[in-house]
Amino acid sequence: MQKYKTLIITGLVCMLAMGLNGCAIFPKCSPEYCASDKVINAEVTQLFAEHPELGAPAALHIQTINGVVYLSGPVDTEFVMRQAETLARQVANVKDVENNLYPRSNGR
Repeated sequence: MQKYKTLIITGLVCMLAMGLNGCAIFPKCSPEYCASDKVINAEVTQLFAEHPELGAPAALHIQTINGVVYLSGPVDTEFVMRQAETLARQVANVKDVENNLYPRSNGR
């Protein structure tokens, strides 16, 4: 149990310090999900590319870990922020979406 807690704490510290994609000691996915996570990530990225209202695809960070899609980065409005989450949830095998997108402006 202590080893598990240490791994969780280390991972959280790493995520805070380096963002979701920078820590080698925090497992990115379990062996049973890695291949599926890559497919989900590619499908979410492709879906976002088909929706120019979401902004430049390079401005948004999309990462999938164990079937959970993590979104981060700036979007134009809160409406677009919610739209991105809705689109990500439509992809097959997505278990959940952690929406960390933020609006550049206060427009709706």
